[in-house]
Amino acid sequence: MLIRAKALAATWIAALTALASACGGKGADKAATRPPPLVSVARVEARDVPVEVRAPVDLRPLVQADVGSKTLGYLDAVLVDRGDKVTRGQLLALVRPSDLPDQLAAARSTLAQAQSATALARTNFERAKQLAPEAVVSQQELQQAQSQFTSAEAAQQAAQAQIAAVAVRLGETRIASPLTGVVVQRRLDPGTLVGPPGGGAIVTVARVDTLRVFITVNERELSGVGVGKNAHVEVDALPGRTFTGRVVRLSPALDPATRTLDAEVQLDNRAGELVPGMYGRGAIVVETHPRMPVVPVGAVVLTNRQAYAFTVDPGGDVVHRRALTLGVDGGDWFEVKAGLRAGDEVVVAGTEGLADGMKIRAARGTDPFAAAAARDGAAGAH
Repeated sequence: MLIRAKALAATWIAALTALASACGGKGADKAATRPPPLVSVARVEARDVPVEVRAPVDLRPLVQADVGSKTLGYLDAVLVDRGDKVTRGQLLALVRPSDLPDQLAAARSTLAQAQSATALARTNFERAKQLAPEAVVSQQELQQAQSQFTSAEAAQQAAQAQIAAVAVRLGETRIASPLTGVVVQRRLDPGTLVGPPGGGAIVTVARVDTLRVFITVNERELSGVGVGKNAHVEVDALPGRTFTGRVVRLSPALDPATRTLDAEVQLDNRAGELVPGMYGRGAIVVETHPRMPVVPVGAVVLTNRQAYAFTVDPGGDVVHRRALTLGVDGGDWFEVKAGLRAGDEVVVAGTEGLADGMKIRAARGTDPFAAAAARDGAAGAH
């Protein structure tokens, strides 16, 4: 029995060894016949690369004014509403004054009394001047008559000034627009007590045919920023649109807390496409690098803070790893200062697992993300 058991064990060991050898041979043959990885390849483009200073921005009116009343009274009427276009000097609201009519009547009465006193003082002074040469009146009486006439004239002028002041205040009960623009906010309704000390703005008027943004410039980026530099703004509300302008002024000093200053850029908005308060991203073009190689972000591999790209021999099927010196980051592309030239072919999708000298299968003229986008779109439709 022992001899038969040993013989049976030897037979099983031989069978397992043969099976393992057969399986290992099939795996080796399979590995040997595995095709090279399929990658997407594109040519390096050359373009003018703008060097920009970027910052988030919000759109603001060129000029904005809160319009209120200088006269204490009740708001009688508001003649405009939010969104109405107005011109400079246009009537916006009417205020019913509380005591100005009584003040005007009192001022007119005071003026009439002053005019009567002035006329009497003038008559007395003229009579004294005629009688003084004949010694009918003394020199002292003549001087007193002259002084009384001068005082009466001064009182009359003060009464006239008081009437003019009340008239101006009455005129200020008609609230006019200080600028040409649009009503962006209506704050009060008729019946509200307005004017000092507790009154506030009735409406807010803004000029929106030209808008402005303030782009924050870092201390290290100041050397290339100046008045007249080209700038552009993209807003979230209008994707794909770019609005251009120029830097019109710079803050004279850095903010000591943030070490930055604001560059003001004005945008033409006569078409009315932009609205104050929109949020977006602004950029000032500092300089332009002409005809520089540009590659998609997917072509760049970062390893230990070093950038690489895999190039493909012209018409070949072998990749080579090249170290890159990157420049401007364009969001979905990189400027290449060194390592590539325009016309080189680089792997833009499928770089995972590649190594220098590896054979590949190159797919040219295809969008590596088209299938994924179509798949995501179909999933969203379902």
